[in-house]
Amino acid sequence: MDDYEFMDINESMNYRVLKRDDLLKYQEDDITLLSSTLSVSRTAAVILLQHYAWNCQKAQDAWFNDEDGVRKSVGLTNKPAVEFRKSGELLVCGICFETYVLDIRFESVADFCGHSFCTACLQIYVSTAIHDGPGCLFLRCPEPTCRVVIGEDMVNLLVYGEAKKKYKEFLFRSYVENNKKIKWCPAPDCNYAIQYKLGGESYDVTCACSLSFCWNCVEESHRPVRCETVKKWMSKNSSGLENMTWIIANSKQCPKCNVAIQKSQGCMHMICKPPCKHEFCWICLRPWNPHNDNACNSYGESVKKVRKKAKKYSRRYAHYYERWDANHHSRDRALAYLHELRTKKLQQLEEKLCQTTERLKFIAEAWEQIAECRRVLKWTYAYGYYVPKKASLRKELFEYLQGEAEVALERLHDCAENTLKQYFEPDDNSYEFDTQFRTKLVDLTRVTRNYFENFVKGVANGLSEVKKSNTSKGKRKNHQGKERLENGPMCISNF
Repeated sequence: MDDYEFMDINESMNYRVLKRDDLLKYQEDDITLLSSTLSVSRTAAVILLQHYAWNCQKAQDAWFNDEDGVRKSVGLTNKPAVEFRKSGELLVCGICFETYVLDIRFESVADFCGHSFCTACLQIYVSTAIHDGPGCLFLRCPEPTCRVVIGEDMVNLLVYGEAKKKYKEFLFRSYVENNKKIKWCPAPDCNYAIQYKLGGESYDVTCACSLSFCWNCVEESHRPVRCETVKKWMSKNSSGLENMTWIIANSKQCPKCNVAIQKSQGCMHMICKPPCKHEFCWICLRPWNPHNDNACNSYGESVKKVRKKAKKYSRRYAHYYERWDANHHSRDRALAYLHELRTKKLQQLEEKLCQTTERLKFIAEAWEQIAECRRVLKWTYAYGYYVPKKASLRKELFEYLQGEAEVALERLHDCAENTLKQYFEPDDNSYEFDTQFRTKLVDLTRVTRNYFENFVKGVANGLSEVKKSNTSKGKRKNHQGKERLENGPMCISNF
């Protein structure tokens, strides 16, 4: 499938929202399961699970296949090397080289290697590692040649207070951050995580904090645009738009591939970056070989065409970005208005029109649909930008359907925003609210929802297999006499 194509849609729930208590329970269950299955300590089980990205099955399979190899790779000793030592024995610290008296508490931790270090040096070593970040979870013995891991039990004996709390938090968060099936919600200050069932067709998830995002790329929900397209588009926006004025003023497009090039040396011989590698003259933009320097000082139609093409390339990007950005901000305003509706405005209508909360629910539903449609429409412009020129017929059909989607959405948005305003006025228009406005807004919400659902499915199928179902019912007159599409986009079968 090409990058510009849409991914398929799956309406089924293939994910779960997990709160902190859920995550702690699942983490402890995995540790207990692996510890009992392999007959190892809890600390060893934690080390194994971290190494295998908290995948119990993978850790078990590797362990039973080659226990010695796994021990060596993850940093577990075969048996404690300190079991023959006695408390009170004099040893030399491998860090400060001072003589110290053995404290059996710090040397008898299961699976530790037995290298000699005083308590003070070990505490500084571990505390510093914890302060530096999550890398402390894979902390090795201070002896440079030793690969044995300092586990959770040793850390608990050596550090206290804030350092101990921070270590436990790192361990907890590693359960999500190193787990291929769980991701944090990207919303600021949100502590929920999403467990996704791998193999699902749709990556769209909605957290308990109400944020909808793509589980695969952790960008905002971009159904039906594929993650690759979103990544390319967002990268282009962040690197291109802010410097668009500078680029136009200080760079030129390669005549072959249109990539922007900045001149960094005095020579006029330009070579485009691989894989293009086109060689041309910076002045006249003609191919370098053969190149007639005398032609650079004369104005020709070929130079005019090349520069016109470069400007057209920039204007094309600006065209798609402007519409993408407009729908982005329109969606933000719709969500803000929806919040205001739920917290204040609906209550005002309840009091003015003597309506119940349930009776006014249709207004919030309309604004929810507006926000969703703005999101879809926004990403269709990223899609449209990457449709290849050779797919001219597909592009033409897509733009027609996109235009129809805009018309349907603007009709709904206008009714929900502008028509609704009059019912907050002092006039007594409760009769019109029930007999006209309610019917109109509910009807427009349903029609727009149907259109966008079919539009998304149609483009997800490559605009090739959208059925002309119920074409006889495809258009009808609404109460204002305007024609509108009832059953969504109608595409040519076997496109």
